[in-house]
This record gives sequence, structure tokens and C-alpha cells, in this order.
Amino acid sequence: MTAPAPRSLVGIFLAVLGGLAPSDAQIEVWHIGKGGLTWVSQAETQIGALDVDGALQPLKLQAGENLIELLRASGQRFLNGQPRDFILGGQPRAWSNDGFFNQISGPLDLIDGDPATSSSGVFKTAQSQAGATFFWDLGAPFPVNRIRFFPAPDDDAFIKAFELRVNDGENFNDINRPQYEVLRRVEVNRESTVDIEFAPLQGRFLQLLVLSKTVFNIAEFEIYGQGFVPVASYVSALHSFGGPVNYGRLRVHATQLGTGTASAAIQMRTGADDSPLAYFRRDRDTGRQEEVTAAEYNTNLPRRSLYRQDPDTGELLEELDRADYLTLPIEEQGPVRDFVKGDIRDDVNNWSAWSPSTHITGTGTIEVPIELPSPREFMQFRIFFDGDAENAVRIDTFQVEFSPGLVSEAVGEVALATDPFPASGLLEVAGGIDTTFTYDIRTEFAEDVAGYRGVRIEAFPPPVFETLQMGDPLAAVEDFEWAATESGFDLFFAPVAADNNQPLRITFRLRLLVHNTPINAYLLGAGSVPPHPIAPGNASELVGTNATNAFVTQAQPELQLALSTAIISPNGDGRNDAVEIDLVLSQFAADTAVAVEIFDLSGRRVRQLVSQPRPAGFYSETWDGRNDYGALVAPGLYLCRVGVEADFDVFAAVEPIGVAY
Repeated sequence: MTAPAPRSLVGIFLAVLGGLAPSDAQIEVWHIGKGGLTWVSQAETQIGALDVDGALQPLKLQAGENLIELLRASGQRFLNGQPRDFILGGQPRAWSNDGFFNQISGPLDLIDGDPATSSSGVFKTAQSQAGATFFWDLGAPFPVNRIRFFPAPDDDAFIKAFELRVNDGENFNDINRPQYEVLRRVEVNRESTVDIEFAPLQGRFLQLLVLSKTVFNIAEFEIYGQGFVPVASYVSALHSFGGPVNYGRLRVHATQLGTGTASAAIQMRTGADDSPLAYFRRDRDTGRQEEVTAAEYNTNLPRRSLYRQDPDTGELLEELDRADYLTLPIEEQGPVRDFVKGDIRDDVNNWSAWSPSTHITGTGTIEVPIELPSPREFMQFRIFFDGDAENAVRIDTFQVEFSPGLVSEAVGEVALATDPFPASGLLEVAGGIDTTFTYDIRTEFAEDVAGYRGVRIEAFPPPVFETLQMGDPLAAVEDFEWAATESGFDLFFAPVAADNNQPLRITFRLRLLVHNTPINAYLLGAGSVPPHPIAPGNASELVGTNATNAFVTQAQPELQLALSTAIISPNGDGRNDAVEIDLVLSQFAADTAVAVEIFDLSGRRVRQLVSQPRPAGFYSETWDGRNDYGALVAPGLYLCRVGVEADFDVFAAVEPIGVAY
């Protein structure tokens, strides 16, 4: 074993061991946007966002542009009755209070762009027309500033009184219906063509309520706006990479449109199968639910199931079709179960949750690591745009780095070096104390996998490497390199492939500071291919935890204080000129206010070393015998006090320090 290698030597060392040039070519890029796949080809839904010259941005309306064109472009006509789901966006639609006094027997041609087609005689009966209502859902909020409607050119029966209402697409009542606000109320209207302009507002739903009792005709209803759609979204379809892959970095280039403030937020998730949802059928009698495929849920439910049962134990043995069931003796005929559609839930076993948002503002390129479960075959992402009529963010390119898995399976198992088979089954140790752990790794190989050349271990606080063993039986490895990292350490050794696959054990020290500490490990390939995550499980018969998380035995926050010496003599001779003040904050869930201070015996503070919020961790401060003004203090006895103020309690520790010259 050698001393820690500078990062610049790592690539040289790998080239010597592997006899290979860096394999950057193994990294592939899924590229959407300018120079890559089109946004439309990868979309599941687009609400108020569209492809403009290869980039994705909120729709921008030009002056005089009629939003009803959206309905026509999507092939929509008037619905026969209101929608079932009002919140669902992306699909423009229009409808009326269906069957109003039984006058409407079919869809109305009020959004076809042809003034010659109209409601004709639908609203020309002898009864009162007051209460007839028309609704428009633009599918997303738009900057609206003008509304216009009129009868057919050859008909002088127009609406004599009306009320216009608007909903911004964000306010719904407790049964998820839009809550409208009155935009304009006209008790007496003498204009056949109503043309109303107003200050720009955010509108998704619009409603025209007829107040007059007289007959009327209506041919077209037009809605105008100008500027960017303030709220828009894009959700990709599930993308398959052709097999399980590891994910590297997300690279996005964006452009600010306008001079104000706007943003976009990106979220991603990965999955092991082709549906992020889990479908269940429910036994009508017992209420018990069991998972089924999406195809069975959608096509075969409800259904009746017949079972054969063991005549002695009553155990249900198998499901039969009706003909076979009827041939069984009565004592072997099991119960009849009626199954209906049950829950549809998020598939938490095979799909990750949506990642925390990556926020994008301004113009430029961002690169962030994709910290999602892998290797997995499927990925999905979504983008939320937030701006106003004059400002928006455009996503020019969206790129995901990926690489095939380095092995077909990688399993890790962490244990205490002194207790590999804990009686409780849990890996529990005292917090705030340096503890030695082992990390066993087992890998499996299928065809066409690259193998690995190193291992990365990460935790909080960073673990400290001790030894590396490989083989069966395990034996110390001498010819390797290691490098400390911000979160732990990297090990580099001769390439491991199917022909030399072997067990591996890493020993390290770690001081646990929080109740539940994940200890993450990754296989490292050549060049800059993405790391291959190691999953927890049964990696070795030599340990018995099947886990990679460690827990502290104490449940309460704790403060520990230790001094490097009890007496200092700050006379500049290089011996005990200062004291190192070590403190450990363990079990604190968030940043806490930390103060490290020196007091004389009268209680007067002579030096403040620290006063700031800090998370759980290990910290070291130095006191050189000087006060806050830089002068040496008088000889005598002083007190070092560390105080930690959390939301729920205050913790303090005090140790004496003698000063002598």
C-alpha cells in the first residue's frame, strides 16, 4: 500500500494497471433539444410549453392572436357536457351547461372560426334564455387581455345582458371545480358584437353567463392575449435506455427571455420497469388487495375467480376456469371470489420518487450529478416554468450522461469489525466515537459488462480508509492506490472482470454523528464513466447485517468536548503555546447555534472563538492564550465553554485551561 495519491496521479496509475486508455467513449448522452431529439418526440404532456426552433419554452402570444385557435388546432369542438376532471391540463376544451332546458341536443359550432356557423335556433325558443352558460378551458393559464363574441352576420338576435367570469387555473374548490371571479357584468348591452379589452390577467377558464331572457344567436367566441404563458410544464414519456444503465451528469443550457425574473425547475426519476404505477385488484368480500398488471387491471376487471382447495386444510391451491371447476368434487371446490378494481399507487419498489428540483434562472449551462437509483433502464423527467407575460426561461438543450452497468450485480454489506453478527441484526454503535467498520462487496458478471477498477466509499462524516482485502479467502492487497475525497475515499486497483472476479473487503474508521448514517459505496470504471452504485444485501457469509446503514445507540443529541492539553504556556517556544479544542455534535437534526468561548474565573468573557450555526459533525478550534483584542491574557485558570442551542434544548460543556508563563 502507498500513501494517498494526488488526484492527478490516479489516471496514470489506472493506465499502468489496465494497459488501457481512458474509456470516455463508453459514456453516451441522451440529448433532447437543439442538435438532438425533438421535445415533441419525447413528450408525454406539454401544458403551455412548446418547441420553438428546437428549444422548449412557454408559449408566447403575439398581439391580436386568438387563443381559440388552440382549441381548433387540437381538433376540439364543444363537449356534450362538462369534463370529469377540471384540474387536468394540457387539453383545450369548451362546453355549455349541457341540455339547458333540453334545448341543446349536440355540440355547438362556436369555435370553428367560421362566423357563418352558429347556435342557429337553439336559443330562440319561447322560454327565458337567462342562465344559458358557456365555458372555455384553455388547458393552461394564459395572459388574457381581450374577449370578443358576436352572432351570425345575418342574425340580429344578440345577447342583451351577460356576465363574464375568469379563473386563473390555480384556484379550485374542495371538489376540484374552478372558482371564478367576475371579470365584467353588463346589465344592458346594445352592441351585437361585444368587444371588451382589459388589463392583462392570468386566465385558464372563462365563463359566459347569459343574463337576458330574450332569444339570441351566437356564432363565435374569441379570446385574445399577449406575452408568455406565465405557468407552463413539460413531462417526458418514459424513456428506455435499452437496459440498466448508470447515470452521470445532467447538463442543461438555458436562455433568459426578457429582462425580468423567470425560472424553470427540473425533476427526474428512474425505474426498473416500464410503469411508475402499481395496480391492485380488490376482493369484494374481504377487501384484500393484490397487485396485478396494468393490462389485467384495465381489461379483466371486474371478474369472478374460482379456486380449487385442499379438502383437509381448506388451503386455496390454484385458480381454475369454470369448466374445470365444475368437474371437481364438491369438497375440493373452493370459494368464489369476485375481484374488482382496487387502488392505483406509486410503484415505490421499482421507481424512485421525483428528485429535488434543479432550479434554472438566467442564461448559461448548468451541470449537476444525477443522484438517483441506478443501474436502472427507465428514466422520466419533468420541467415546470414560472414567469410572467414579459419574462420566461427557454431550455435549449437537455442532456443526460449514461453508461452501461460495470457489473450485472453489485451487493454490499457493512458490519462492525469486532461484531460481524450483531444479536439484534442491526448495526448499532455508540455515537461520537471512532469505530472500525468493514464493507464487504460481492459482484456478479454477465456478458458484455466492462468490469471495474476501483471502489468509492462515502458517508457523513467522511470515513477514513484503513485496509483492503480481496480473494477467497480474503487476503491483504498491497498493490493499490487510494485518495481521500470530500465525502470519504477512492480506492484504485488492477481491473476486475468476469475471469478474476473475487470477494472484496474494505476496512475503515467512522465516527457516527446522526442516528441513521447511510454508508454508500460505488464501483469505479476506467476514465470518467459514471460510478456504479452498490446495493445493500447479503454480500458475504462472514457477516450478518445485510445492510449498509449504521445506527447510534443513543437517541438524544449529545455534545462532547475534549482539550489537547490542560495547561498552555503561550511564550513562543513552540511547546504548548496553544490548546486544541475538539468538539463533537452528534444526533442534531439541523444546523444549531454553536458558541465556543473562554472566560476568566469572575465570569468575564475574554475570547469568543466561534459563534455561528453548524450541523452535526466534528470540529476543532484553537486558543492561543490571547483575548479578543489580540493581547496575551494574564496567567491563571480559565474556563472553556461550548454551548449549543437547538430548537428544543440548550447543551453546554465546560473544561478548565491553565495559563502559565
